Amino acid sequence: MFNVGIVLSAGGSLGDPWHSGVFARMMETTGFDARTADLIVGTSAGSITGVGLRSGTSPLDRAAHHRGTPMSEQGAEIFGRVTTPWTETEDGPNFTPSSPKMSLRAVWPPWKVDPLRLAFGAFPRGRRRADSLATRVSETHPGRWPEQPTWVVAVRTDDGTRIVFGRDDIDAPIGDAVQASCAIPGVYAPKKIGRSEFVDGGLHSSTNADLVALLGFDLVIVSSVMTSTESARDWIGNPTRAWFSRKLDAEVEVVRNAGTPVLVVQPGPDEIGRLSTDLPESRAGAVDAGADAVDRTFSSIGGTGIRELLER
Repeated sequence: MFNVGIVLSAGGSLGDPWHSGVFARMMETTGFDARTADLIVGTSAGSITGVGLRSGTSPLDRAAHHRGTPMSEQGAEIFGRVTTPWTETEDGPNFTPSSPKMSLRAVWPPWKVDPLRLAFGAFPRGRRRADSLATRVSETHPGRWPEQPTWVVAVRTDDGTRIVFGRDDIDAPIGDAVQASCAIPGVYAPKKIGRSEFVDGGLHSSTNADLVALLGFDLVIVSSVMTSTESARDWIGNPTRAWFSRKLDAEVEVVRNAGTPVLVVQPGPDEIGRLSTDLPESRAGAVDAGADAVDRTFSSIGGTGIRELLER
């Protein structure tokens, strides 16, 4: 039996379209259906894609949805479950730091300073609330949690610890977990679950691929829209993308050192130019960019062999 783990990165409004394009093209070219993955790990926008797949939406239908083209009857039924409109509210002014404790932990020990946790712990708390996201996700997947292994990554604000809903001993409905994973620090208010508050899992890593290192998969597929191939990295022009790329490199090395092959699909120079935040046109562009990145990756030396594995 061939076991596959999938890692879906953060990516804001273009995350789900990118992931949909990636796995739609894989389905078209190899027959691999991402809905059957033995584990899906989603961070922020990636968690939305992950829940969508676990709800039964095929990658082809997800891509069609973002392109504005007809879906299958099954896809239309699943998307039709969502009846709650997207709305956001905003709290009043609040200049209280998000988490002073997180900032303190980020500089200790001093030789392991974490600049992201240091900065975001000191930022004022986010004021926007997207409770409708939790409701819409729960409408997509009416059950409390998918039956197939699904992990949603967030960061606990009181100590900056990475939390994995679906794995760790923290009970939460799937919609609440996704809202927590998508709560961008300094923009959205932390999501309270139980006695703790949580923010975007991208605060730890846009991918969190190291979580699958010791699980013994035959293959791990990483779809990452916030990183880039080495030829497209620009520490001056886009330091955030370069930073997350370096973190992903380290995570992939951990997984490969454990004996697991890894296929990373991420933007190259050609795809980055088409990743714009001007919605809605950019959603279709992100789908196409993800599909093209798959073609490029499969044509590489290592990608050819992995494509043959998926075709079996």
